[in-house]
Amino acid sequence: MKVKTTARTWIAPATPTKKHWLSLSNLDRVVNPTFVSVIFFFEAPMHSMVPYVEMVSTLKDSLRKVLVHFYPLAGRLAMRDDGLVDLHCNDAGAMFFEAFVDQELSEATGGYGQTFPSLSGLEAARLGPGPVYLPDQLTALPVLIVQVTRFKCNSVSVAVNWHHTVADGYSGCHFVRSWSEVARGEPVSLIPVHTRELLRPRDSLDPSLVQQYSTDAIKTEDLRSVTHLKKAPPVSKVFHIAKESVQWLRNTVMAEQEKCARPLSTVEVMSAFLWKAMVSARQPQHQKVGDDIESKEIRTGTTTAADDLGNQNSTPEQPKRTRFFMFVDGRKRLNLPSGYFGNVVCSACAVSDEEEIRTRPLSHIGTLIGSATRGITEEYFRSIIDWVEMNGLTSASKSEHVNSVGQDVAGTFWIHFPLYEIDFGWGKPAFATRNAPPRPLIDGIGMIPSFQGPGNMAAVLNLHSDRMKNLERDPMFRSLFSDTPLGRVTEMS
Repeated sequence: MKVKTTARTWIAPATPTKKHWLSLSNLDRVVNPTFVSVIFFFEAPMHSMVPYVEMVSTLKDSLRKVLVHFYPLAGRLAMRDDGLVDLHCNDAGAMFFEAFVDQELSEATGGYGQTFPSLSGLEAARLGPGPVYLPDQLTALPVLIVQVTRFKCNSVSVAVNWHHTVADGYSGCHFVRSWSEVARGEPVSLIPVHTRELLRPRDSLDPSLVQQYSTDAIKTEDLRSVTHLKKAPPVSKVFHIAKESVQWLRNTVMAEQEKCARPLSTVEVMSAFLWKAMVSARQPQHQKVGDDIESKEIRTGTTTAADDLGNQNSTPEQPKRTRFFMFVDGRKRLNLPSGYFGNVVCSACAVSDEEEIRTRPLSHIGTLIGSATRGITEEYFRSIIDWVEMNGLTSASKSEHVNSVGQDVAGTFWIHFPLYEIDFGWGKPAFATRNAPPRPLIDGIGMIPSFQGPGNMAAVLNLHSDRMKNLERDPMFRSLFSDTPLGRVTEMS
């Protein structure tokens, strides 16, 4: 779609806040320094007799007011003289874009089966191609970018992007929900807490529990191995799964488990299914994994003509390792106040080899994931904080999954986040989704709530195009997931 930017405004807090440097916590420093992007679509809100100009005015005025509470988002990521990146709370303001698309919403979006990075505002901000965004000695970086786009039919999208170094998904959604409350003339229901000293290192540093974090850069040979990415670029698509399908899948996996085994959660079951499906989608064409749908043992056999990324030299005697990274929130584990604003996430890591993931039942795969997530305790989070402190604040900036070249899967679950509670005064969104542009080098899963109500889910999947085609050919995947929100639920015995 052709997006025309019509205006740019800097939105500062309605009343000045105290200018100061807000030192980032060590958990802020381990996340990937990119933007977290979400987008909300409001179909033809003009029926409520709210003129577009008034809608934009409400959004700007309420943003000014809410930034008094969330003042870090009006600041800048900047590099200190010693090379350390911190957050300068200086009221410089959020970037606010207005844009227009000369198409009907239904024509422009094609049924909400994709993400919409061209509507995010990141392109209009001209910060570079990403996905990594870091300031340098000369240029500070805005940490909040908003774009409001009007369509020919008078439908509207509101895209919000916050820098991950400043806030994780929980905190970012906390901000957006608070913004919508202020837009409706209501007080902020949960005041943010900006005391990042709550995550300071221990006096006696002990990083002994941390193993999967690394400061290593991507190796040259790994980069050479992904030269065919130009032939199979990454794509991002949205798939929908109805609550009946979710329950069927969970019941099927529970039937596989031993009676004494701990029942797997819905998150573990969904993660196991998608890890298995994504690994199977890497198979060369001459190999085939059993995909008999009549069987109660779920298998996701697919074919692909592409070589596995980063493993051209592998042999059958050398199993290809695959890892599943599950992002885990630590607020309850660390007993933080519910309004804590910042990053409180780390990744649990389940490790296996691709043959095991392709051939073992989902109950086994889900157990691997569950064991990894149960290992993420308060002590583990404290160990990460100490590890960053011990390894140096300027270099310890990425977890090892960022350096993966095509064999791993990263999953994040937003299924309880209030995406469909966002109401700026003209009703709740018809559709909402994570909105990051497609990214190479790693297969990604973002599970989000569905507009169809509790229990229904949507999956934002990031894969290279060859793998995505194979995934969509998989009979079991097709029986559970639809790329249109109104896709019918397949009846299953």
